[in-house]
Amino acid sequence: MTSMQRTGLGLLSILAAALGGCDRPMPKTQVPLSQLVAEYNRNAEAVPMVAAYADIEFTAYHESTGVGMPVWSSPNGLLRMSKGPEPFGTHDMVLIGRELSKQVIRVGTSRKDDIYYMWTLVPETKAMWGHMKYAGAPGIENMTIDPSGLQAILGICQLPYGSSKDLGVTLRMDTTPGRYAYIVGYINRQPISNRLILSREYRFTWDEERPDGLSEFLIGKQKPRRVEEISFFDPEGRKLIRAEVSDYKPVELDPATDEPETAPIMPTNIRITWYNRKQQKKYAIRLKLSQMTTEEIWDIEVCDFLENVPDEIEDYQIVQVDKGLAEEQEDQEESNGGEGGDE
Repeated sequence: MTSMQRTGLGLLSILAAALGGCDRPMPKTQVPLSQLVAEYNRNAEAVPMVAAYADIEFTAYHESTGVGMPVWSSPNGLLRMSKGPEPFGTHDMVLIGRELSKQVIRVGTSRKDDIYYMWTLVPETKAMWGHMKYAGAPGIENMTIDPSGLQAILGICQLPYGSSKDLGVTLRMDTTPGRYAYIVGYINRQPISNRLILSREYRFTWDEERPDGLSEFLIGKQKPRRVEEISFFDPEGRKLIRAEVSDYKPVELDPATDEPETAPIMPTNIRITWYNRKQQKKYAIRLKLSQMTTEEIWDIEVCDFLENVPDEIEDYQIVQVDKGLAEEQEDQEESNGGEGGDE
């Protein structure tokens, strides 16, 4: 058999495998964690604020049957976010669901009060809030929508990198055929308990540069390195939230600012699913974003909490989710301060 014949048979074999639905071969190269995070942060840093429209759908799952039932939708919701001076600190953000022009749900974070919050008029009337510094502390039940987690899902907030006594960043590779990915994990110190726990994982697509032409046709178009999934965990390692993100699109930049070398992008198709302790689906929210811009076309006061709670919500319906923990911590700090003053 000649060399040309062997080459021809090899190509035919590859073609047959591709047409037979075989998975792409595992990439042979990978980038280091530092490059992965640097690429992500370079894109995120180019978006100091964002305004967008949001098509929102809320689904609840029956605990026994697991069947999902649509509860509420808002085709003309709004997303607003303005970053604070600290890349990894609190940012001003609000997601607003509307029925026609009436606001029926808000989820957000406020730098002014350093809190996270939500209120809703559907399917029931309620409001909840807590201090950012206690978010994730033991004894605090998650809100239906986690405002601080939502910021991580949007893909425009920088990721910390490096290790310290309060933070660890890990990298592992998913080598499952058809599921090749970089898995970046964040180990944080839990508020109050001071335990080190795995708080979240980012799943980046794992691909490598390939020659154009026939090889691309055979093993599929190359995928850029982008986050495709974020998972959040409780202190026992159970998955609390999974967010699937896709359909990345450019963010329109304010013409008054300097343009970066590469236009920033963010996911516009986002599906967030919450799980109970049995790892059954509880709720799901699907967001479709559009008309993203960094132009300052809104006022920061829209992110405030109490000032924007509607009259339909009575004072007794506003619940501080970390009230007991906050009071205990404050008492402890006062006690420690008093002891120190006597020495």
